[in-house]
Amino acid sequence: MNLIGKAHDPEFWSVTVRNNPCYKKYLDERHSDWIKYCEGKSIAELRYSAFKEFTVSGNRAVYENPYFIRRGQLATSAVMSLIYPEEQKYIDYLNDIVFAICDEYTWSVSAHHPNLDVYYKTHIDLFAAETGFALSEIYTLLGDRLDTLVAKRLKVEVQQRIIDSFMNNPDLFWWETRCTNNWAAVCGGSVGCTFMLMRPDLFDEIKPRFDKIMESFLAGFRNDGYCLEGTSYWHYGFGFFITYADMVKTYTEGKEDYFAREKVKTIATFIQKMYLSGQASVSFADGDRTLRYHLGTLHYLKKLYPDDVKVYSPSISYNKDGCSRFCLLLNSAIWLDEDIYNNPTPDNADAEYYANESQWYIKRTGTYGFAAKAGHNAEHHNHNDVGTFIFAKDGEQLITDMGRAVYVKQYFKNETRYDFIECSSLGHNLPYFGEKGAQKLGKQHSASDVSFEDGVFSMDIAGAYGDEAVRSVRRAFTAGESSVKMKDVFDTDEPITERIVSLYPPTVDNGKITVKSCTVSFDPSVCTVSVSEMETTKKFMIYLIDFKLNDGIKEFEIEMN
Repeated sequence: MNLIGKAHDPEFWSVTVRNNPCYKKYLDERHSDWIKYCEGKSIAELRYSAFKEFTVSGNRAVYENPYFIRRGQLATSAVMSLIYPEEQKYIDYLNDIVFAICDEYTWSVSAHHPNLDVYYKTHIDLFAAETGFALSEIYTLLGDRLDTLVAKRLKVEVQQRIIDSFMNNPDLFWWETRCTNNWAAVCGGSVGCTFMLMRPDLFDEIKPRFDKIMESFLAGFRNDGYCLEGTSYWHYGFGFFITYADMVKTYTEGKEDYFAREKVKTIATFIQKMYLSGQASVSFADGDRTLRYHLGTLHYLKKLYPDDVKVYSPSISYNKDGCSRFCLLLNSAIWLDEDIYNNPTPDNADAEYYANESQWYIKRTGTYGFAAKAGHNAEHHNHNDVGTFIFAKDGEQLITDMGRAVYVKQYFKNETRYDFIECSSLGHNLPYFGEKGAQKLGKQHSASDVSFEDGVFSMDIAGAYGDEAVRSVRRAFTAGESSVKMKDVFDTDEPITERIVSLYPPTVDNGKITVKSCTVSFDPSVCTVSVSEMETTKKFMIYLIDFKLNDGIKEFEIEMN
């Protein structure tokens, strides 16, 4: 059974990809990656001292950087072997990198390893699952061209590390029993696809476990289809979900079709709503401030839901992410649709969306883009950010949400996560009380009385602070054609400071703050303004603009245009 579509067709790679203008960007990138990862380059070294560094300092990068270079070497040499079968150097390099990956102590990364004091070679985390899936696709497509010993080693290691590990785990993995985020789709989808490719004789027996995993993943989305983890995690989790769903649909000869579900179609339209101005995007949670779409994913969804999914210019697409995930790189080639590529959706700037369950509001006009959220402080990849907003103009966020920080051990511990400015409410466009009285963690710390009526998105965010002295913070946004007005009304005896965060140095002048082309107007008689700057974990500067309200002032308004 052909589970990977036209990837099996040699002419697709050697004729279409090499000669069709729609694949020029894809082809150019693969040549560039060959030079970056492989040409004259040794296999990246994975040292034990780097592996254990995560437990010493919390630093993930010292091990993960060479780990993902290896995955880049694997993906690049495999695709180049498909495109240029007559060039022996590509398959030679692929033999070397596959052999090296088979030598790795574990395919998981140390940040996800359960116990570094225990010999645990067969642990399945996100990246072990992805590696097993990648090797399975490579074996399926190129196994007959790999050296015999390399192909046999690959098959044995996938069997031991993925197939046997999954089947022989009586306690089940946490990501299949209590997970509703990207881990379910990536781990479950990758392992499920590995079974279908390498051990289809076992898949029917084990499939009920994958059914439960995918139901859990879909349950993590509200009915409005919004991904509260952030835009990058929609691409990641949902990208692996549709890869699995496509393969299952083929495997079952159409009897099982996740894409027939209305909720899946709704989730498919999420990413097109996240553009605010040019590539400036909604970066709530661990999202990104600028957004490119994964070409294969969006083309696949557009063909499924032609009246619902929008695919913008291919100039803002990508084919390979920073972790060199092979299935997504493969999908970008085999799912590219020439008609969609040449006829993208016109970028109609005017749009307005309100997600009632997720409590996100987004508006785009020809002048600006705006997003605001309510919600609670225990969402996936949570930031304490109930009531925050973003204002974008001329293709970039100007009043910003920083999105994710650098991933280190401390970032994923509740005791330390909110010490990061990127996660604290003090790093968002929100008020604070007294001496930096910030929002608190927990689902109970949430917005209340949330509504969107007559063009006004309003909420009470006092509950997010968990402070009896902060009785009410009524925040309302009114988004017009050329500007957005925000009005806060407070019931508290605490000193009040409103904060907005900019990416560029602001100019303060007589009731107006200018951040590049954005002007924030306010009443200077009600507050004192100060500006401080801070370097983020990603080494760019932010500017914290504080409006300290005068004693007795209980209302504050700004207008952004």
